[in-house]
Amino acid sequence: MGYYIVLLCFAALSLCIFKKPWIAAVVYLAFGVMQPQYIWFWHFEGLEPSRTIAIITIIGWGSAVLNKKVDFTIYKKRQNLVLLTMWGMFHLSHLFSPFEIYSAGVRAETVLETLNTIMIMYFVTLGLIASETALKYMCISMGVLVAYYVYWSNDQYFSWNMAQFSNGRLMGPRGSIYRDENVFSTIFMIGMPFILFSFFYIRKFVHKYSIIMVLPLLWHSLFLVGSRGAMIATIISTFIASRLIQSKIFDKVLLVGFVVALTTQGGSMLNRSTETVEQSQNTSETAPLNPRLLSWQHGIELIKYYPLLGVGPQRFQEASRLYFPQDKPYVAHNAFLNFSANTGLLTGLLFIYLFWLAYKNYKFCVKNGIKKYPLLDYINKVCITSLIGFFVCALFLDLIVFEGFYFLLSLNLVKHHVFEKKLLETDQKNE
Repeated sequence: MGYYIVLLCFAALSLCIFKKPWIAAVVYLAFGVMQPQYIWFWHFEGLEPSRTIAIITIIGWGSAVLNKKVDFTIYKKRQNLVLLTMWGMFHLSHLFSPFEIYSAGVRAETVLETLNTIMIMYFVTLGLIASETALKYMCISMGVLVAYYVYWSNDQYFSWNMAQFSNGRLMGPRGSIYRDENVFSTIFMIGMPFILFSFFYIRKFVHKYSIIMVLPLLWHSLFLVGSRGAMIATIISTFIASRLIQSKIFDKVLLVGFVVALTTQGGSMLNRSTETVEQSQNTSETAPLNPRLLSWQHGIELIKYYPLLGVGPQRFQEASRLYFPQDKPYVAHNAFLNFSANTGLLTGLLFIYLFWLAYKNYKFCVKNGIKKYPLLDYINKVCITSLIGFFVCALFLDLIVFEGFYFLLSLNLVKHHVFEKKLLETDQKNE
């Protein structure tokens, strides 16, 4: 039955692309972040849902172009040039890599194919979602999918499904990128601001308090996953959110609530951190506190050897094996070092620059009175909080093809674009 419902949804999506193609774009973006084909895999057997939705969306974009419904001015934004440059650097690095033969868990061709899809669909969807209506449903879709993952993760715990845990840590749906516990934690971290800030922008009492009740369960989901990097990111994001919330009572309640949740439910993460420190005290002075520190040292050295184009996508392990044979080969465990060591320092710096652009975007909107527009104000606060949290997670993870990141970049850019148009309209009226 579910299989036919999926087919029916595809058919309905196909019908809407000629009048409302932005719906297909929003569905594609949400689908890429949630990856439901790994949750309800039995409903998608024999289907290629991601490719199908992508094709429908591309046709919708083509239809919108023909009907002059695509706002091409949004493509002129600096963020798009940065992403195009990074994309090009990936391919140049792969083409001129000094390591033609290498071994890695995921081959460079696979990563490049994934990045190609992400980038193509980023630019396709960007032209379709440049409206307040699309922004609204992007926020709703992110809130819903995060709330579902909160339910899913807590259900694994309360139903005592130990097969879903590895060394006491909850894994995401098998087969998906969220199977890795650390990556799984990132979806909760970037989704938390969507839940938290909605409390101040939803008017109906029942909806408002129903949504905020998801927050403590979301924290519990993070603790189940047990990622220390995500814990640090969540602490920082929660503090930032408390500063942005214009309520002298709620911000204190939020901070106290998180501290209580961490001390009462986050025992496994706190214990892991304590054990790591104790272990480091019992080892030689030259041993790193965490294997990531050795990975980062390797990454910095590789950047010195290959600053222009790096060692090539997915060649980090192979290069570290060659240059540091005395050590166990590691992956980068850091998005900046992954970009820089694998595909050149310029790519890594551009990755950092994306966050600087997002911060400038946020400050511009605040300075020019975005508070007048509740939806845009909500997105402004959500995006800066989520992106800062993501940046902290990226210090510990290789999140170069994490679709949630590109979802946030799209949402943030369109928000800025829509707000600029409103400012222009206001200026024209005042003339």
